[in-house]
Amino acid sequence: MREKIPRKFSTTPGTRDVLPPESTRLLDAQAKVLGRFRLHGFREVVTPALEYSEVVEEPKLRDSAFKLFDTDNQMLLLRPEVTTPVARLVAQRLRNSPPPYKLSYSLPVYRRTGVGRGQSAEFRQAGVEAVGSASPGEDAGTIALLVDVLRTLGLRPGTDFVLVLGQAAFYRGYLNGAAPGVAAEVLAALADKDLVRVDEISHSLQPEVAASVRDIPRLVGPAADGSVLERAEGYAMQNGEAAAALENLRSILDHLQVLGCLDAVMLDFGLIGRHDYYTGAVYEVYASGLGFTVANGGRYDNLLRRFGEPLPATGFAISLERLVSVLPEGEPAPLLVLVGASVEATRAAGRLRGSGVPVLHLAEDLPQAEAAEYARSVDAGWVGYPAPDGVKLVPATGGEPEIFPPEAVAARVLS
Repeated sequence: MREKIPRKFSTTPGTRDVLPPESTRLLDAQAKVLGRFRLHGFREVVTPALEYSEVVEEPKLRDSAFKLFDTDNQMLLLRPEVTTPVARLVAQRLRNSPPPYKLSYSLPVYRRTGVGRGQSAEFRQAGVEAVGSASPGEDAGTIALLVDVLRTLGLRPGTDFVLVLGQAAFYRGYLNGAAPGVAAEVLAALADKDLVRVDEISHSLQPEVAASVRDIPRLVGPAADGSVLERAEGYAMQNGEAAAALENLRSILDHLQVLGCLDAVMLDFGLIGRHDYYTGAVYEVYASGLGFTVANGGRYDNLLRRFGEPLPATGFAISLERLVSVLPEGEPAPLLVLVGASVEATRAAGRLRGSGVPVLHLAEDLPQAEAAEYARSVDAGWVGYPAPDGVKLVPATGGEPEIFPPEAVAARVLS
């Protein structure tokens, strides 16, 4: 009977150990994501897990962060996201290099969570930040990159995922002009996706303004359908800030159309982003069968001012664990368990790896049944033994052994 494991030897709440094959799928997906980032010219950076508490300003992020103190009694945070640390990095380390800065990352982040909320205290974000350009083409470029990543991993736009695109400045501009007294309260409710609260606040306004305050967040439809933009145009009349935001959104959509990404995009004028630093285009990705966002991003033109560099910026972050959970199941990687304690077995393992065959060498003489059981436990498809004329192969699921010459093993295993 096994002894009960003390709590201190268990994983902490909100964290878990990730085992094969899930860990393999996670790391394989990460490699593919970073490969697409590099193809688009984004260079990878790594920031410290610990930041001074002053670096992260937004209340929601500060409240969710794990806090600790250094030897000088300075408060530190485990990074709750990566966008703000990258903004600090750009301002501190790249100020003598010409913008724009195209940076990518794949790093763990840490947030305190409530039990039963479907959240993790530690998860991995992979994302990009394009700093130094205010062009709508830059927003479209990052959105197109995100769509490209999802397509590359086997997800189909419109069927497996949808990218919901909003414009944070549009509703903010309308409220600042038509209902400045309730703008902050309405925006806070909308950031929490609380349309019921938005409706309640609107009751204190003049009927025509109240109707607009309720209706704008419900302007939703396919980006390829121009009627949504036409309806939004009616609310932008005689409001310069809202009109400029709408024109910016139109330009982004023009770029997305020529990039072939418009079929993946749904417009939602009620989407203003969960973080206070978003200033323009903002978007979230939803995948079929998952109740949480897979990725989110947007424009944040004021964040770098805090670090002494007033540079515009845009970017996104993907939750890799959530992404992997919605990816189509692929065939397990071919793996051969080669059994044998002899020098010949060691030599055979080396030669097979040299020909491209993934080989796990068990340097013991195990019976075929035990070797097959072990092979199945590590998701290997084959068991092999060195033979005078090559390698004796047996399917891990059972079957008759066959001897293959060394040059034919790769074709048999990898097929």
